[in-house]
Amino acid sequence: MSKMPPPPAHSIWLKPAVEDLAMLTGIVDRLAEEFGSPRFQPHLTLVEDMARPAEELAPLVAEVAAAIPPFSAPVVEIGMSDLFFRSFYARFDAAGPLLELKKRAIGKIAASPIDAFMPHISLAYGLAEGPARSEARGRIAQFLNRRCIHFSTVAVVFSSKEIPIADWEVREEVRLG
Repeated sequence: MSKMPPPPAHSIWLKPAVEDLAMLTGIVDRLAEEFGSPRFQPHLTLVEDMARPAEELAPLVAEVAAAIPPFSAPVVEIGMSDLFFRSFYARFDAAGPLLELKKRAIGKIAASPIDAFMPHISLAYGLAEGPARSEARGRIAQFLNRRCIHFSTVAVVFSSKEIPIADWEVREEVRLG
């Protein structure tokens, strides 16, 4: 008897509205050019790396997004770390609609500790520590700190740490509200 392959991996993303998505994509593209890092669609991950099909996740995402209207949240910090997928990012407070969406995602899609939630939008992946990264942080912080980012959509995305970034693909989208 042949073994069934595992379902494809998906993540749940909160996506910025069109104008903010374009602005953040410009930052990702400039940093990718400057540092030779990968390009990707800016997003805030609510749930990552689940081996569940998009068709199963789409109705759950609709329930998570229901009755939460599009909203804005201010960037509170431009952060850096040694983690590949969080090496350079815009961080938000875990409060208001962001926290509510995460709580709903935990309840309907995947249990995880709420105190581990650090809402952020990565701006570059895999940047090495050094003066160039610190200089870029200062430059981006002048532009983004306290700037409100408008969020409008929750998406089911074919993505995981094991899937090449170039292959990530939005499979389903649900508008907030």
